[in-house]
Amino acid sequence: MTMAEDRHVDFGTFLRQAREQRGVSLQELAVTTKISARVLEALERNDPSKLPGGIFSRSFVRAYAREVGLDPDLAAASFVSAFPNESGADEMPAATSAVEAESFEQRRRILRVAARLLGVAVLVAILAFIYYSNFKPGFLMAGRADTQPPAAGTAPPPLQSKPLAPEPGSSMVPGEVPADAAPVAATPPAGQSETAAPAATPDVPVSDAAAATAAPADAAPSEQAPLSVVLTLTEPCWLSVSVDGTRSPSRTAGAGERLEFAVRRSITIRAGNAGALSVTLNGKAARALGTPGQVVTTTITASDYGAFLR
Repeated sequence: MTMAEDRHVDFGTFLRQAREQRGVSLQELAVTTKISARVLEALERNDPSKLPGGIFSRSFVRAYAREVGLDPDLAAASFVSAFPNESGADEMPAATSAVEAESFEQRRRILRVAARLLGVAVLVAILAFIYYSNFKPGFLMAGRADTQPPAAGTAPPPLQSKPLAPEPGSSMVPGEVPADAAPVAATPPAGQSETAAPAATPDVPVSDAAAATAAPADAAPSEQAPLSVVLTLTEPCWLSVSVDGTRSPSRTAGAGERLEFAVRRSITIRAGNAGALSVTLNGKAARALGTPGQVVTTTITASDYGAFLR
């Protein structure tokens, strides 16, 4: 039976009858479609206000129809016909809604695979760093001993004098200094003044001397965002987040995900299942944004976020 064959059956009843004929419960359907059971139940009650709206609502209908053996394209077209305002029929023609929904599902799968690959790469990099830091200390310190300059104030090695060689025909014994020879002044090393006396080095520990001569750092500490927002999901939920006017791509986040945002001015959160969100503001628990299955849009500013704390 299709919607075209029975005009007396409303859209939600049509979906529920197809599900019951398949012998599938709402909980089982929620697991396979990764859509909240409360949202699916609202769809069967002809209450599309629980859905995020637009292309995402049509995507939910297509996923429902695919699992209960209905034609996804016909189900999406029937949904647009039954609820033209909530389904976003004015956003794009009904003929192209199926293609757009499939494109959305494909992008979501690609993003999920890319996130997993990125997580594996980060884990490998961390393990490599730990390995070379703890088990290969000589690898990091190699070559430092030979490149250290001499410490300041270290005296140069003493010059060694050689005995004068006797002139030919002289009776002087090798190594003997003539009695009438004038004393010869030692030649100072190159770059050292002949009249300058070596400066006395004070008996100060090296660490104290280095601290006394080190210039204070002028660099200011890095500026941090005044508000840290953490979203933890207990159930799958469609999310659209805008931070300081920059909007992130909308997607359906899975249960157990943890999203963190650094906010300087404000953050706007739009959720398709407000009861699945647990919000933390600067490490403090915030009050619930809404009830399970409720579609909400909330704006939190960095200046008065305390109004949202429990």
